[in-house]
Amino acid sequence: MRTWNLSAGLAALMLTVGSLAPADAQTKYSGQPNTSSVKIDGTSTEHDWEMEGKMIGGTVEFGPGLKLDASQTTIAGLQDGKVPVKVHALIPVQSVHSKAEHLPEVMDHLMQNALKADDFGRIEYTLTEMTFKGPHAAGQPFEFDTTGELSIAGVTNKVSFPVTIAPVDSKKIKVKAVVPLKMTSYKIDPPAPKIAAGLFRTGDDIKITIDWTLMER
Repeated sequence: MRTWNLSAGLAALMLTVGSLAPADAQTKYSGQPNTSSVKIDGTSTEHDWEMEGKMIGGTVEFGPGLKLDASQTTIAGLQDGKVPVKVHALIPVQSVHSKAEHLPEVMDHLMQNALKADDFGRIEYTLTEMTFKGPHAAGQPFEFDTTGELSIAGVTNKVSFPVTIAPVDSKKIKVKAVVPLKMTSYKIDPPAPKIAAGLFRTGDDIKITIDWTLMER
């Protein structure tokens, strides 16, 4: 009788622990192929220009207890307003291509050279802090302020910018952000091809727009 009671008790304990594990576990999302986009917009002495890619790899991992419920005005699991989360994102440089109607391969070559793609094949971002900008409006994306480290062409800088995260369904989220940068901050010389008597030059300021879809693993 004692053996049966002990076995039953252990079984009940295992079932209880198993039922609690999902609520206490971290939730990890991974980037999905061909579901995201990154756009780079810039200027030049001739016209504005745009490049676009469809590949954003990496992960978003929320800490135990954190839950994004689009029907709620706040987020369960915050720590003094901070979001317990790890984010690492990467963009292959050669996956980003010019949207120019004429000779887009020329712009591709210029930008890949400027970004030193042969030596530094990826643009990488690592989050260091995310703060919730509440209250949240039901049905709308959640808004955050973020700080992190962005590495381009072998140079890493601290960057801060707002981010929105929207739950798409029970297993999918969409992350959006707009990041303004200066190329010279990453020791990149704005491309100035030897055409048009040397009068064509790209501007230093660029804008990176991120639309990143991730699936729970």
